[in-house]
Amino acid sequence: MEILKKSLKLYGQLILAGIMCFILVITFNMLGANLFGKQIGYSMQGQLENEENATILYDYMYEDGKDTKKQEYIDKGYELTEIPIKATTVAWDVIAQICLTLMMGIFVYNSLWKEGYADHNAVHLGRKAEDKLKGLKIGVIASLPSIIMLAAFVIGRNTFAKTISTATFSLFNPHLHRAIYLLTNSNGVLFSNLEMWKVIVIFAMLLFIPLVATVAYIIGYKSIVVSEKLIYKK
Repeated sequence: MEILKKSLKLYGQLILAGIMCFILVITFNMLGANLFGKQIGYSMQGQLENEENATILYDYMYEDGKDTKKQEYIDKGYELTEIPIKATTVAWDVIAQICLTLMMGIFVYNSLWKEGYADHNAVHLGRKAEDKLKGLKIGVIASLPSIIMLAAFVIGRNTFAKTISTATFSLFNPHLHRAIYLLTNSNGVLFSNLEMWKVIVIFAMLLFIPLVATVAYIIGYKSIVVSEKLIYKK
C-alpha cells in the first residue's frame, strides 16, 4: 500500500513536470523555428483589390514539388504574399530534448532520493524492512499509465486507434516530444503506419523514469549527495 501511495504521489509530480515540459516544448519550438529554423515552405496570403484584409489562401511545402496553385490565384487577380513556414533543426531538437529529459529527471530524482534517504533512517531504527527495489517499483507503477496507453494504441492500431497519431501520445508525454518528433521525422504519424522498431524505441524511452527512480532511491538510501561529490574532494 505504501508503494502504491508513493507511486501516486510521484505520478502527480510527473503531471506537474509534464505541464512544465509542455510549456518548454512550445517555447523551444517558437525559438528554434524563428531564430534558428530552416524554411520548409510558406503560407500564401492574398487579397483582391476590393477586399480590405488579406487571408491565408493555402499552405505550400517545398517537399510537395512545384506550387501549382500560385498561378491560379494570380490569374484571378489576387495580390499574393508568401509567409515563411519554418521548422526547427535537428541540433536544436536534440538540445530541446536534453532540456526536457533533465527537467523530468530532476523531478523524479529529487523525490526518490528523499524517499531512499528517509527509508535508510527508518530501516536503521528498525521501523521498516529494507527494500532496495522500492525505487524501481514506484517508478514502474508511476509509468504504467503511459505504458498502458502505448500498448493500447499499438494493439488497436488497426481498429479503434487507427486514426490516433504519435502527436496524441506526445501530448500526454511531453518530456518525449522532441525525441518522438526526431524518431518519426514528423509532428504526428499514425500508429497504424508506425514501424514496430520505432514502437520499441518509444517504449524504451518510457523506461527512463523507472531507471532514474531506481538509481535515485539507491543513492538516497546510501545517503550519497551527488552535488557534494562533484564539488568537494576529500
